[in-house]
Amino acid sequence: MSDLGQLLKKARLEKGLSMEELEERTKIRKRYLEAIEEGDYKILPGNFYVRAFIKSYAETVGLDPNEVLGLYGNAIPKTTVEATAEPIRRKRSDVRRTEKLSKWASNILMLSFILLILGIIYYFIGVSYKGGEANSQVNPNDKITEKKPDELGMPTAQNEGGEGEPDSDSASLAPQQGASDGGQATPPPQQTPVVTLSRSEGNVDYYTATNADTLTVQLTVTGEECWLSIDKIVPATADRKQEKLLIEQKLYKKGDTREWVSDASVYINVGFPPAAQLTVNGVPIDLGQVKASKKVQIDLQKPAPPA
Repeated sequence: MSDLGQLLKKARLEKGLSMEELEERTKIRKRYLEAIEEGDYKILPGNFYVRAFIKSYAETVGLDPNEVLGLYGNAIPKTTVEATAEPIRRKRSDVRRTEKLSKWASNILMLSFILLILGIIYYFIGVSYKGGEANSQVNPNDKITEKKPDELGMPTAQNEGGEGEPDSDSASLAPQQGASDGGQATPPPQQTPVVTLSRSEGNVDYYTATNADTLTVQLTVTGEECWLSIDKIVPATADRKQEKLLIEQKLYKKGDTREWVSDASVYINVGFPPAAQLTVNGVPIDLGQVKASKKVQIDLQKPAPPA
């Protein structure tokens, strides 16, 4: 067992955590956690994940991950860059054949482009010519007849008894009056989603999201790297307790962006808060500048259905 593994195992035992409990909290497979304690990093999926898993392990057992990595950085395998294979020299005959095919393909492409342009021009000329002929033709059955004022839409004068067509003011008021009596009601304006901090307990901030049916979580990595995991909270029922279902956990690099949409509450664990920007339903979440991991729970309170 390596010195780093002994340190992590000792801290885990002092916390009274079993491997199964550590697996549940870190969302890392048990065999990977055991490999870290034994110093057998070959079992891990790759050197890229070694530092992220060790950080999560150290945070869970109450150690400073940056201090742990600083002390035992030499014992952790470095991320290797795969060497690029040297290009294989091609034969001159293959090169010439490829050049000929490229010339033929470019010639065919150019000819097809010219034919396409000519076809488009011919189409528009034909449409314009047919449209001009249609407009120039006059139907002989159409005759000019004298129409009465009421057929032309002109108002008629009221007769002496006061009877006649209603004036423009009364006609314009009629639709408005009908709409207020029997028309459909105007739907209420859509409310803006609200996300507020309800309480903080230890290293966990609890937020409440209202005026929304779903949660849209957006992540933007502004620092060098940031490890994050997000879980969907399944409410407790009569048959089972409340549980968390893992949506995704990953080590993100600078410039990475990610978006998740959930129809239930979520639990987020941010490994390095200063390197990340987090928003929920367009509202920024304050992660602080502390280098230790930050945990955030967003409780979704869906609006009540209309009566």
